[in-house]
Amino acid sequence: MNIKTARQIATGTAAAALAAVLLSGCGLIYKPVGHTLNHYSLDEAVPYALSSGDLDKTTCGTGLALSQLMGSFSRVISRPSRTLLSTNLLAAMCSEAQAQDAHLLVLRALHNGETDTARDDRIIAQRWERITALRRYQVYRDTVDAYGDFGGQSCPDLSNEMGTDLDELQFMTGVLTSVQGLLSDIRANSSVGIPQNVAAEAGRAVSCLDNRKWWGLPDALEAVVWLSVPGNQPDGADPWGQLERSVAIGREQGMALPAMLYAIAAYGQSDTAREKQAIKAVAEIYNQNDTAGRFQILNEVAYSQAQYLSDRIWMEAEGHRTPLIALGSFPGDSSGASDDDFDAGSFLE
Repeated sequence: MNIKTARQIATGTAAAALAAVLLSGCGLIYKPVGHTLNHYSLDEAVPYALSSGDLDKTTCGTGLALSQLMGSFSRVISRPSRTLLSTNLLAAMCSEAQAQDAHLLVLRALHNGETDTARDDRIIAQRWERITALRRYQVYRDTVDAYGDFGGQSCPDLSNEMGTDLDELQFMTGVLTSVQGLLSDIRANSSVGIPQNVAAEAGRAVSCLDNRKWWGLPDALEAVVWLSVPGNQPDGADPWGQLERSVAIGREQGMALPAMLYAIAAYGQSDTAREKQAIKAVAEIYNQNDTAGRFQILNEVAYSQAQYLSDRIWMEAEGHRTPLIALGSFPGDSSGASDDDFDAGSFLE
């Protein structure tokens, strides 16, 4: 071996060694960055999102973006389940909005006698429902990963890592989203395969939470499970009465989520009178001046879900969505919330 060759080998070896050091250095950086971003998300990003009044930006912006970013850190640190619980929950709301829009287009097509269009829109809706179910099933798994199996004999530790009442809120919304995931899967022809016992587990899990502290939502969710899962209602239970009491607690505290669950339960039972009553309650609570400021996004969620149910009622009857800023009014009401005098010509001028 001549001197030139030896020098080339030495140079190559040194370069390889330097590259290895640099790459291992990057690996050393990833872990602390992952832990830092995880704690930042829990301490700052999640509370910021909860106080937001922009539902679309929070669900489709924060939810979709942070789910991918924080999920990638599971390659270098333990899975950040608490953070991903929230981000996937938001991402699921984003895809659910797409599914709901497609469902409304189905109703409009049927109203106009366009059966082929309705069939195509239904397929689109089912595709979005499947995406939503997949995301919500991941929320269920992250809730279990963060807090342990729920619905058993013991309650989870809700004071670790975050050290605030946001752990309780995370657990509660994780349980609620798990039930919603099951419903999304049903609307997607059970193509995801979320276990049916998730709903019953959720109904038992909410007993670990203070009902009054959390706006009556735990009891409302329990009542929804009783109405939705055959054979799960205890003897002597009064789910509708329990829902009404939960709505009253929520009204006192400026939180519309219990009324939203009442509306969803009534829709599921084809009880239009109760559904309309609950939609009106959501609108009234939402428009109160004393809504829960640091949890404003939850009221935005309630309003959006109630508006979707209202849109279904309007679309079936009139072929269009709820008139602007008219949530709580319905076709045939004397409130004047109608587009019967709509002048298409003047609109296009």
